[in-house]
Amino acid sequence: MPYILIRGNLASYSHKYPWRVLVSGLKADDIEQLSRFPCGGYSDESTLVYLVHPCVILTALEVLDYRVVASSSTAVKQDYNEYMWTMRKEFIEPDPIVNDSVSTVVRENISNLGRELGNYHKVDSPE
Repeated sequence: MPYILIRGNLASYSHKYPWRVLVSGLKADDIEQLSRFPCGGYSDESTLVYLVHPCVILTALEVLDYRVVASSSTAVKQDYNEYMWTMRKEFIEPDPIVNDSVSTVVRENISNLGRELGNYHKVDSPE
């Protein structure tokens, strides 16, 4: 289950760009899903900057099945009211692909093993 970090301000920084939200650790599919929000580019190779209120990004990530697991204040200056959220997304294990030809070979091999063992051991082949 991958974790991502979100850091954002709840009070306005300036009139031109009042909010700045940094999101670290997103996968390419999730970045694509968030492409409709104004993006200020990358702050490093794994962190995107969004120019919207943190609640907008947190809500969008919840729609993408991320859940907040921790939060804290990161404010050095009380004016900026910066907070950090840790989110995670659980993945469901995919069902194994059952190949009929493989299962047929396995059944035949088990049947052949039973014939080879003769009367010593009886092996029932699965249906």
